[in-house]
Amino acid sequence: MTTRESRAAVRRAHRPRPKTPPALVNALKLLGLLLVLGWCLFPFLWMGMTSLRTGSVALTDPNIFRGPYSLGNYEEVVNQGFHFALRNSLIVASATTLICIPVAALAGYALARLPMAGKFVLLAATLVATLFPPVALVNPLYRMYLQLNDLTGISLLNSYAGMVIPYVALTLPLSIFILATFFAGIPKEIEESAKVDGATPFQAFLKVVVPLAAPGVGAAAILTFVYATNEFLLAFSFAPRDLNVQTVPVFVGTFERVGYENPIGQIMAASVLVSVPLIVFALVLQRRIVAGLTSGAVKG
Repeated sequence: MTTRESRAAVRRAHRPRPKTPPALVNALKLLGLLLVLGWCLFPFLWMGMTSLRTGSVALTDPNIFRGPYSLGNYEEVVNQGFHFALRNSLIVASATTLICIPVAALAGYALARLPMAGKFVLLAATLVATLFPPVALVNPLYRMYLQLNDLTGISLLNSYAGMVIPYVALTLPLSIFILATFFAGIPKEIEESAKVDGATPFQAFLKVVVPLAAPGVGAAAILTFVYATNEFLLAFSFAPRDLNVQTVPVFVGTFERVGYENPIGQIMAASVLVSVPLIVFALVLQRRIVAGLTSGAVKG
């Protein structure tokens, strides 16, 4: 009986189990993707629909599909000078990126190629620096700007430079880390071949290594640009009211009321206007972002 029971148990164990229909599996996967997509896109839908609603309905009525709708919120945003804030954000973000990326590329290349003692400690310290809270910089930087103005007459408050300087300091660590890991994955033989052909070390770096590291450079530039565009705390502390230097996050955060009405519709309209270009920018360059963040890490 024991032998028969054991044989029966072996047959039951090796008996092929009924397979789930592939159509059902695909349907469940599609349903899961739709749920995740809906969860991620619903805030953007709410923002867009709220930006079209008028009056106090936008704040008091939770049904975003109930009107009335109009483009009055967008007109009010433009009339209050949103295009100036958008211009200022583009200038600050572009200047931050143009300063940060060349410095980060040279520093990352040095960490990846030069035989330095404690290279791992330097790279780890660079990564830890990305965790430094920007709020800790507000008071000392503000005092330093005031003292600099008293000593030299150079005012960094209400200026582009007053925002670009701390932005570069805050975005450099992550950019250096990304580029260092990416440069480490490029074979040294390619540079040596360029040097054999008569290229100087800097020419080999500029004409050979940098083009090969284009995904990493692009990813670092995109992250730097987006950070400088979205940063609020330092921009609000150093340029809170001047439309000549005020950036979009500060403009949205200090939006003026129209009478006693809460300007939720105008705030959402400004958020849509600044979000659409960034979303399109990220969608167009998403492959470069992913390649820059993963290729260097895998190869390094």
